[in-house]
Amino acid sequence: MGTHNTRTQKNGLMATKHKKRNIPVDTLRGLACIMLVAYHVIGITPETGLRLHEGPLKQANELLAYIRMPLFTFLSGLVYAWRPLKGDWQSFLKGKIRRLIIPMLVTGTIFALFQAFTPGTNRQITEWYCLHLKPVAHFWFLEALFIIFILVVPLERYKILDTRQGFAIVWLISATAYIANIGTPWFSIAGAFYLFPYFLAGLYCTRFPLQLSHPKTAGYIAITAIAIFLIIYGHEYGGTRRSLNALIIGTIACISLLLTKTGITDTWLLFIAGTAAGITGPIIIEHLADKNKTTRTLLLGKG
Repeated sequence: MGTHNTRTQKNGLMATKHKKRNIPVDTLRGLACIMLVAYHVIGITPETGLRLHEGPLKQANELLAYIRMPLFTFLSGLVYAWRPLKGDWQSFLKGKIRRLIIPMLVTGTIFALFQAFTPGTNRQITEWYCLHLKPVAHFWFLEALFIIFILVVPLERYKILDTRQGFAIVWLISATAYIANIGTPWFSIAGAFYLFPYFLAGLYCTRFPLQLSHPKTAGYIAITAIAIFLIIYGHEYGGTRRSLNALIIGTIACISLLLTKTGITDTWLLFIAGTAAGITGPIIIEHLADKNKTTRTLLLGKG
């Protein structure tokens, strides 16, 4: 009887957690993941990934740079606002170390070792003594996000982000640092300055929801206008990733996506196969790692 009650309670808890899932936000997370996987499959440069020097895939990959990481970070701010820092900042940061830094150190090191000992990889670590002091590949995002949470602690403790005026001041400062290209690759500090305005934008949209008569319509119009602009003008007027235009494009695109919530060549085959592997692989690894407490903490950052 006791075992039955325990199982019932666990099932009830799982059902409660499932009900708390925000399907639109999860959908946007999935979209961001697909864009990021496709980015690495196609290749950051003509010497990586599919090694493309030109073509629609390469062009699309470059233009989506205005949206990929901004969307990831925007959603991080959006979700953080559901359970913001309240009181115990030490426990808050300990939780972020478990969720971000430990998986970054473990998984990032494994990634670097695989690259070092696998023939034909795109890039290898040469300065091992700088491992993680200078971020490893895409793991820079975790390190940068952790720095953002460190910045959030005093802002929340002194309630600076509790008002629209305070928010505006902090966002303008972060936007200025973004455009000025402030930062250093060490500890992914430059990455934190790059991501911070988008994190704040996501936080703002949760804390101060936009009041629009027809949000979906506005969202579709805005995202369509951005798509047309990027297709026609591309980098000519879009600018570098840390330019004013890029900040405007990225922020509007993220908000617009949130509002819209409510004959094959060998290259295409490789792209589809690589993207599918990049998506399904992490899902399988997460499923297996989640079964063991140690791997759940080291690889996934879960308690």
